[in-house]
Amino acid sequence: MPMSKVFSQLGQHLFIGLTGTELTSADRRLLKSVQPGGIVLFARNIESATQARDFCDMLHREFSYRPFIAIDQESGRVNRLREVVGEIPTIPQLKQSGAVAPVEGFGQMIGRWLSKLGIDINFAPVLDLELFDEKTDNALRERCWGRTADEVIRWAGAFLDAMEREGVIACPKHFPGLGGATLDSHEKLPTILRTRKQLLRDDVQPYTVWVSRLKMIMVGHGHYPAFDGPKPLPASVSHNVMTKLLREQMGYDGLIVIDDMEMGAITQFGLFEDTVVGALRAGADVILVCHRAEKALAAHEALVKAAEQGRIPTRRLCESAEHIARLHADWIGCQTP
Repeated sequence: MPMSKVFSQLGQHLFIGLTGTELTSADRRLLKSVQPGGIVLFARNIESATQARDFCDMLHREFSYRPFIAIDQESGRVNRLREVVGEIPTIPQLKQSGAVAPVEGFGQMIGRWLSKLGIDINFAPVLDLELFDEKTDNALRERCWGRTADEVIRWAGAFLDAMEREGVIACPKHFPGLGGATLDSHEKLPTILRTRKQLLRDDVQPYTVWVSRLKMIMVGHGHYPAFDGPKPLPASVSHNVMTKLLREQMGYDGLIVIDDMEMGAITQFGLFEDTVVGALRAGADVILVCHRAEKALAAHEALVKAAEQGRIPTRRLCESAEHIARLHADWIGCQTP
């Protein structure tokens, strides 16, 4: 891909959030300035099935290219489509019978609804192991599919397969695994005190099993001393986690997505602009900035400035742009601009 094209498309590395159920003039200015690769929908954007579909169609008309539209639609309380589908079962409820059929049916239902609404990507399933006790507040309770890698592979795999058969891209999370966290990464940076052997044998195993078929993987904001030493460093800006482990050791060739850069774990780590640039340098392809317009603008400006100053290697920019273009061509059926 020519470098002039890579430089003109730096916004493609950003997936951003919008404010409400309709596009405002401020939203349109933001989209025109950033030219993001995708939009992330939340409950604040959805009030009915008809409105949500119209909103997605309107987003498509705003661009000269086809942006990805993404959402977090898991189970139980993580339910952005509550106004469309009502309450949905929790993972313990889905697993209650011991058969995978209810999970497959649930994945199929979610996939059909997302496809119907025009949503391309679901940031699910959670592949974190349930390693924590009832007293731990790490925001993962009832979001994990099992305590062991085998359990997660069985249950989350049934959900993932059924959903993708309905035409929705699965983006499992939070690589390399937040199950050992004792803090909520929405608020603070958790340190996962698991050995390298434990992480590779257990936490990472579901990704290893599916590494050749996954199109997207989300990296979370956890610090892993086993990979990066004792000095706090989020996986979301770690070359060791994203490039050495996920790309080189595991052979992953899809998109690497970074969890929301407005979460406390990463905002407390360093300057916002530095962490955005650091994530792309370390191996990320797509960076989420989900809430404030000024942060989306700042992220885009930081990437442009860093690229112009040569602080992001040319090879890294081209590699990342190719990953995004390939997914557009393979899944959406059109090239990025």
